[in-house]
Amino acid sequence: MNYKKIISFLFALILLFSLFFLVTKNESASVANYDNEELSLKEAIILGLNKAKDWNQDATLFNVTSVDEDMGGTRGEGGKRYDWTLNFIVPGTNKHLLVGISKGVIYNQREVDGPKDTIPMELDNIEFDSPELLNIAKEKFGLNKGEDWATGYHFTLDNIDDKPTVTVFGTDKDNLFTRININPKTGKIEGAIHKVPEGGGLITKLGSNSPKISNLGMAVNGISVNDSNLVTWGYRKPRTFNTKIQPFIELSKNRGQSWDALNINQNIVNAWFNTNSELYVATESEIWSNVTSEDKKKTILKAKIDHIDYSQNNNIAVLSEDYIYTTLNNGERWDRIVIPEAILLHQISNDGDLIILTNDRKLLYKKGEEWETLKIPTNPDTITDMKVFGNELFLAMGDLLGVYNLDTANLNEIQVNDPINTLIKKKNNLFGITKENKIYTINMGGDANRLVMKKLNDMEDQVITDMEVIQNDLIIATTPNYYWEEIN
Repeated sequence: MNYKKIISFLFALILLFSLFFLVTKNESASVANYDNEELSLKEAIILGLNKAKDWNQDATLFNVTSVDEDMGGTRGEGGKRYDWTLNFIVPGTNKHLLVGISKGVIYNQREVDGPKDTIPMELDNIEFDSPELLNIAKEKFGLNKGEDWATGYHFTLDNIDDKPTVTVFGTDKDNLFTRININPKTGKIEGAIHKVPEGGGLITKLGSNSPKISNLGMAVNGISVNDSNLVTWGYRKPRTFNTKIQPFIELSKNRGQSWDALNINQNIVNAWFNTNSELYVATESEIWSNVTSEDKKKTILKAKIDHIDYSQNNNIAVLSEDYIYTTLNNGERWDRIVIPEAILLHQISNDGDLIILTNDRKLLYKKGEEWETLKIPTNPDTITDMKVFGNELFLAMGDLLGVYNLDTANLNEIQVNDPINTLIKKKNNLFGITKENKIYTINMGGDANRLVMKKLNDMEDQVITDMEVIQNDLIIATTPNYYWEEIN
């Protein structure tokens, strides 16, 4: 059985149905017999089929899915849900009817074009209802409620390998996202899979030696270095649809040989050292300097913190909703700057100048009081990332790497064999990461001030979030990948 094709198909259906439901839910409703009730799979089918027959007497069921909601109730605990979306077809045509149900009420129906060569669902093959099928999944696999995306228990009905199949969604004993396929005619389990994490943690490349891995399985979101001091942060127990479980931040004063956990139980947005090795930590609501523990720190800014950039000399720029807060003196004084339009990225230079990439792909440069538009010959739609490094603005633009000199306003475009997707700036180091997770160092050097790119490593199976260099060691922060695996 090709589980990858099945999973891709089912996810596409769930997304389609969820979007339909959200769009149509506020439209006029027609009251049915199940007013204000959670419905089982069969009850939802009966209600939807009555409406579908009004649409076309030849209508037959194609598939069904329950839909996530936040209205309380049991959320599938007894095999019933408030919200369902059903897809009906007229066999031999491309006519489909989507029907949305909530609390026993049909909120809308919408005719759409869909696949023509579809297999109608034989209702006689649905003998076991969702409460009975849920009990089977619980008894055989100890299935628990979903906690993040697809909360509670969810159910879909579809033809898989030309057989009617109900899929029950939840989590297993290890809190992994799990799907159980059951034949609704016989109650026989046809397959069971769960999403298993792979990788994650802090990877240290010690010269040519084998890499050392610590914090295995954790979502390590960042790493920062100064002299022998290292700080790293992230989440200890990431899940498939929610990585923010058990935040941590750890400090090492001996190049990573040992680590001490800082007593800060908040989500960390960023952390870094200034040139005096003083630790700065940013949470989602404030920035601290001189951090040694939860009780020993100085608050330098309180605001909603969306994203942070800081320069080599510790100028700081904080994106906070419609503003950017900047400081050129380590947080002693802040300026609040109104963003001229919605932005994707922002950077601050060593001179305190701001550069932003707007949602409509304009590069704006603020030197002094006014914003000006940077004129670059290349299509800015291709920009995937940007970093200010010294007096140069580096632009990742697919097959090109743009280097814009902020002093001379000259742009050099360099063709690259491996398109750079992400740029990582760390004091004296600039890294480029490709979509295939190949790592390059990027330097401007030589008599002609040419761009020099040196390939470091291939990390194909890793999700890279951050990088640093301490002496000759390369340190890579990663988060887990998740893949489907059959449950025995």
